[in-house]
Amino acid sequence: MFPRPREPFVFEVIVKAKQTDICVVGGGPAGSMLAAQLASVGHSVVLVERVEFPRRHLGESLTPGVRSLLQATGACDVLNQAGASTVESVLVNWDGGLRERTDPEAKGMLVDRGRFDALLLKHARTAGVQVLQPAIFRGCIPFAEGWRINIERGGETIPVHARFLADASGRAFTTRGRKRRAGAQTTAFYAYWQGSDLPRRPRIEAGSDAWYWGVPIPDGTYNTLVFVDPRTYAPERFQELIARSGLLEGCRNIRLASPIQAADATPYIDEESVTHRSIKVGDAALSIDPLSSSGVQKAIQTALSGAVVVNTLVRKPESSAAAMEFYRSSLAAASERHSNWAGEYYSAAAATRDAEFWRRRASRSFPAEAAPSFTASDFADEPLALSPDLTFVELPCIEGGFVTVKSALHHPSLDRPVTFVGGCEMPPLVQRVRKGMKPMEIALLWSDRVSIKTGLALAGWLLGKGLLIRAREEKAQKPVRQITPIRV
Repeated sequence: MFPRPREPFVFEVIVKAKQTDICVVGGGPAGSMLAAQLASVGHSVVLVERVEFPRRHLGESLTPGVRSLLQATGACDVLNQAGASTVESVLVNWDGGLRERTDPEAKGMLVDRGRFDALLLKHARTAGVQVLQPAIFRGCIPFAEGWRINIERGGETIPVHARFLADASGRAFTTRGRKRRAGAQTTAFYAYWQGSDLPRRPRIEAGSDAWYWGVPIPDGTYNTLVFVDPRTYAPERFQELIARSGLLEGCRNIRLASPIQAADATPYIDEESVTHRSIKVGDAALSIDPLSSSGVQKAIQTALSGAVVVNTLVRKPESSAAAMEFYRSSLAAASERHSNWAGEYYSAAAATRDAEFWRRRASRSFPAEAAPSFTASDFADEPLALSPDLTFVELPCIEGGFVTVKSALHHPSLDRPVTFVGGCEMPPLVQRVRKGMKPMEIALLWSDRVSIKTGLALAGWLLGKGLLIRAREEKAQKPVRQITPIRV
């Protein structure tokens, strides 16, 4: 799974090797957040980053979830320090003319990724992570206690002994694996511009056989990207392609402020994302379609869940099977969810475009109509019953900083089994419900665990999802079953 070092280890030097619990390769958002989280729970961590920061990097548009993730980990000041600006509206020309899509709460953000990534790495240092930068990972060899790793820095080789190895190197693929494509092969050509009257709002646009994304950067430049099938276009045609779009409409005295560059934007998932002694996070594990602009958010999410998985593998090896199953299944679910979303969005553009580019990306299926939303008050006087389609399954989940196996609710209306709703563990509550109970009776039954108000809200959620139904609508009775789908 891992490459051997380019040069053999010198065993006289190995005696003086740097000792650490975890070695993280890559200092982007995924690597920095993974390292900081692991250090915060007492692990010694060495992080290896190839280049000096700050440096330009794609992914300047951040989704609202990034702020909440950083708040949860004590790193929210990073956004303010990086000069992140809020996004109140986006210009969209996708499936029927140019329109403005507004966000009254302005939760989306634009950020200089060079500053943002440098501040996240500083946050990791503050948490106790030892950062080697610039330094190059030159390979590793497994041994009984972990990994013997060669790091090159300043022309010298630094041997490191680590119990655990984390690959956060992005698409550079420091460690090998099995990458499975999760969408059509896509390349992004991009460049930054300077000039007068540059756009102040992001813009997304569908072309005849490509799509475009324009992002104003806080430093005053403007990033233009065109996403193409790499078999169709070469980087030399970048300016021709951009001219077909409206990304530079109204701009004056514009000039390129960077070279024209190309980057692989194909979505994929690594099917060897975790072992007993290694893990991949961020783009090294999962790359989603760039259409969602959620790459940074997803990278941080994999780092946070990955930190819990690593903590479990190192400190509770008896739970290793559950921890690895949890991580693999969460990545697979995320990949499928994003692929379905992107396919539906591409389908909207494909409806008026006949190019192969759109046909290869369009989804042929659409989600079923959403289930109606109910509150417990809608059924105040109704005797209720658990749906006969409800089952309880054993599922790996996060609790107290470790992965553990808990009971979860499984029902055809749920995208995936559910253990917690709003921080409340649902199976122990649901298992106490008896046929004929009314919402208030259920809330009172649960009052030893949650407040009456919370109990009514949870009952409403169960009703809305169809896990609770009117007793008079109940089908022929069959017992609620216990099944165990995980492989442990």
